[in-house]
Amino acid sequence: MNYKKYSIAILLAANCLGCHSIKVNNASMYSSDTNPVALGVIGFQKGGILASDFKVSAIPEYRQKIRVGITPVYFGTTTFEAYLRTSGENKQQIKYIDSLENKPRFISLQLLDQVTTITELQEVYNLETIRYLKSQREAAIVTSLSLALSDESLKEICNAETVFLSNGGYKQYQLSLTKNGSTYKTINFTETTIFGYDLSFFCWSENDKKQITLTAIVDEKSSCPKNAYRDAQKALDKMNYFKL
Repeated sequence: MNYKKYSIAILLAANCLGCHSIKVNNASMYSSDTNPVALGVIGFQKGGILASDFKVSAIPEYRQKIRVGITPVYFGTTTFEAYLRTSGENKQQIKYIDSLENKPRFISLQLLDQVTTITELQEVYNLETIRYLKSQREAAIVTSLSLALSDESLKEICNAETVFLSNGGYKQYQLSLTKNGSTYKTINFTETTIFGYDLSFFCWSENDKKQITLTAIVDEKSSCPKNAYRDAQKALDKMNYFKL
């Protein structure tokens, strides 16, 4: 075996994979060379040595607004490079100089209301989506994003009392900014540059009506709750087994 060539290959692989992940608030997120996703979409993570990308396969309808957590974060060298890979023309016109103390900021978003998310996914208007998910064990939902946006929109998000994910049109999502219970501004994801994202997976179990239902949404490193499974078929097999 040519150990020198083998070592170089391993090093190159590690470097390539490193290009497709970033750290945001000490948590790892995927990055991509395209502007691929919005919060709440469903699909599959496609990863390899030379490429890493998220392929959207379902866009659920969220008629009830879902609470979103907002964290402003200062750009660092790695996150700014990830942003530029996604937005080669610097769509947001962000000026970043590593040697300067005053750095520009981006926004980290996170779906906070898991109960509403699960309820919405199981509504009749998402019936086809839930059927699809039951047959796709590896399907994931985007539950966190890092995105760049204009200074004006960034300030408005930071000043909002609450932020919600909501429908913004046919198969499109938006962020609704509210004060005193009223929406005063919406921001479409197409106005932003998404350069980092995190995924969660679905857990299935038997409900009180002896049906297999969506029970929880867990991040990639977490296990499903007791008596719940990532594989809906496994949950069904367990239910049928105990009926014997």
